[in-house]
Amino acid sequence: MIRKSIYSICGMLVVLYLGVCIYFYTIQESIIFNPRYLSEDARYEYSFDFKERWFEPAPEVRIHAIHAFTESDSVKGLVMYLHGNRGSNRTNSDKYTLFLNNGYDMIYPDYRIYGKSRGELENEEDLVGDIKFVFRQMAEEYGEKNIVIVGYSLGSGIAAQVAKDFDPKKLILWTPFYSLVDVKDSQFPFLPDALMNYTLRTNEALPQLEEPVHIFYAGADEVLPVERSLKLTEYLKAGDSYEVIEGQRHGWIYRHPELQKGLQKILR
Repeated sequence: MIRKSIYSICGMLVVLYLGVCIYFYTIQESIIFNPRYLSEDARYEYSFDFKERWFEPAPEVRIHAIHAFTESDSVKGLVMYLHGNRGSNRTNSDKYTLFLNNGYDMIYPDYRIYGKSRGELENEEDLVGDIKFVFRQMAEEYGEKNIVIVGYSLGSGIAAQVAKDFDPKKLILWTPFYSLVDVKDSQFPFLPDALMNYTLRTNEALPQLEEPVHIFYAGADEVLPVERSLKLTEYLKAGDSYEVIEGQRHGWIYRHPELQKGLQKILR
């Protein structure tokens, strides 16, 4: 009798665990992504020179981007900026002018389901593959070695995956994570890694990069604990750098004077 009860309890626990796994698998997009949707006739108002660009990496997929232009007499290259899991490329103009004022043009794409971009987002191949397509197109205009890839938060993981497959000028990461698997482990360690459709293993990408890598951490990051993200410094090589901005929280890091000063040196 006791043995049957134990088997019954174990069976219920297994069913419950499988139910939690299935639930997580089906809702992971809603956990990872928090997009801002824009209609295709939404207008952008910026003081700098820009144009809207469209890219079609796959059937029924359209990636929208803002291509902004520096007023500098000599353009140093192009910054590809990959944003976090919130919002869209209709954002604070300071995010653009930070790079424009350093002599770089800028391309700011939205992922599928974000902003004016359209298409079903089902896995990491969709997410990263679209940005690789945009990179290839922009490399035809600027040259691979003249493109600096900048990734913030979620975008840091995408940026690392793109950089390892191309030959950009530099890779710059803001408030990065070790991997999305590590983020999952920090919150749901009891769930198997195999459930993840998006792993974004920055830790595996960095050792494959020959290009300079520069990382800015938020010392008071309340979203991605800096003590976990700092493990990425183990994969930095000679010539790379990292900086922990003390007291800085996850958001608005681009407005911090230490980051702005650091970028001026990096983007010379």
